[in-house]
Amino acid sequence: MTKGTVLITGANGGLGSAFVEQFQKSPYASECRGIYTVRDASKAADLQRILSRAPSSSVHEVVELDLGSLEKVREVAHEINRKVADGTWEPIRTLVLNAVFQEANNDTLVPRSRTQDGFESAFGINYLSNYLLTLMLLQSMDRDAGRIVVVSSWTHDGFDKRNDGLPRVLYSFNTKELAEGASYDEDDGWSAGMRRYGTSKLLLVLFAYEVQKRLQKDAFLSSISVVCLDPGAMGGTRVTQRSTPFIRFLTGWFMWAIQEALVYFAPNGDIRPPWKSANDLLLASFDDEYQKPGPTPVYLNGSVRAESSNESKEDAKQARLWSDSRTLAKLREGDTVLTSWQ
Repeated sequence: MTKGTVLITGANGGLGSAFVEQFQKSPYASECRGIYTVRDASKAADLQRILSRAPSSSVHEVVELDLGSLEKVREVAHEINRKVADGTWEPIRTLVLNAVFQEANNDTLVPRSRTQDGFESAFGINYLSNYLLTLMLLQSMDRDAGRIVVVSSWTHDGFDKRNDGLPRVLYSFNTKELAEGASYDEDDGWSAGMRRYGTSKLLLVLFAYEVQKRLQKDAFLSSISVVCLDPGAMGGTRVTQRSTPFIRFLTGWFMWAIQEALVYFAPNGDIRPPWKSANDLLLASFDDEYQKPGPTPVYLNGSVRAESSNESKEDAKQARLWSDSRTLAKLREGDTVLTSWQ
């Protein structure tokens, strides 16, 4: 009998499908229903292949969720809330914000893709839709042991040596500019695209810290915890499918060929196979050791505790982003059970 629900976005992607595979093999699968969201179920071949091998005791659902539309996010969140409220599905034990959009190539000096709401896609898909989805689903979270897991990236830190070419400061209180799609005249197209991607990941971490503070002050939601996890660089995940031919070769073939050997010698190195990062994500989703002594913001680099960027810890930026996001997502009374949503 299932006791809770695990919901992961982007379940057909490289990390997402690897997570589903690891989850199905774990003891948690006998305790939790799996809700796997994808943009188009008819094209989710990797996910369907994994689910076809799931044990007969597995309880799971595939749900279509287009993070490129705030209206679709609202519709899916309402449906999930309805099913949890009427007992069809169990309360959400873990919400994994994994789906991602990256576009960085020679043609992305200015944004090339936008969401249905007109937002630059990295901002809209990677950040704003996750903001709205999380706040709307709080009413369906397990209030004793619920956990929100944010998939981060080292690109959120302008001071990380691996981010040479990115500016030190990624968010200058310019939320509206980022939403509309900032153009960076001093950059080449690849750098501009990666800057937007890294900024969207920073916004997620800023949000994670701010929502944890607000949850801790909420009488009914204070036991819900938030964890951020950097999965490292993974080969063969298709995240870079909108990148330059060289980057696609590097991440699609070269890294894929060497990552198994690298993880043997450096289990938590910069390059990790999807199965390793998926296992780290599974631990981040369930392991209570990360949350001792209580619900506090936790940042993980793979399987070890780490520190996020100094910029992500700035209270003023966290508060400003929260306020601006509320306006951009058109969050209104009744959308969330969080007391301090404004």
